[in-house]
Amino acid sequence: MIRNKPPLLFRIATLAIILSLPLVWGCASTAEKRLEQLGKVLRVYNNAFESKSENGGSGYVQNEYRMDYLLKYSAIQSRVSFFKSQMLNQAYFKDGKPLEINTENPEVDFNEAVITMRYQVTISPSNQLKTFLHDQRWKHNGATWRLEPNLTPFLK
Repeated sequence: MIRNKPPLLFRIATLAIILSLPLVWGCASTAEKRLEQLGKVLRVYNNAFESKSENGGSGYVQNEYRMDYLLKYSAIQSRVSFFKSQMLNQAYFKDGKPLEINTENPEVDFNEAVITMRYQVTISPSNQLKTFLHDQRWKHNGATWRLEPNLTPFLK
C-alpha cells in the first residue's frame, strides 16, 4: 500500500506554528516576569537591609543615590535594631500613572512600584519599640529594578 505524504506547504506551515509557539508564550508573560523579578528583588534587598549586611543591599540602589545611601546605612547599622517587618501594600505605575495589577490580571505593563512596609524597630539610644510605615520606591531601568531610597525615617 502506498502512503501519500502531506503536501510540502502543509508540512512547512505546521513546522512554523510549532516553532513559533514558545515565542508567543514568552511574549505574553513579559509583565508577569517583571512582577516576579520585583518580588525576588524585594526579598533579597529587604533581607540584606534588615540583617545589616555589609552593604545593606546597596547593589539595588540607583547609582545617583548610592553614596548617600551607604553613608546613612552605616548609621542604621550601628543605631537600628529590626524586630519585625511586613509588606502592607504594593502600588504599580507606568511612567508615573497608577495601574491596577492583581493575580487575575498580571499582564499589565508597569515600570515603577511603591511598596509600603511596616517596620518595628528600636533606634538607639532609646530602647522603646517604634512602629512606622515606610514607602520603598522602585523603578525598572529596562534590565532590573532599582531603589530610590529614603532612609531618613530610620534615623529619627
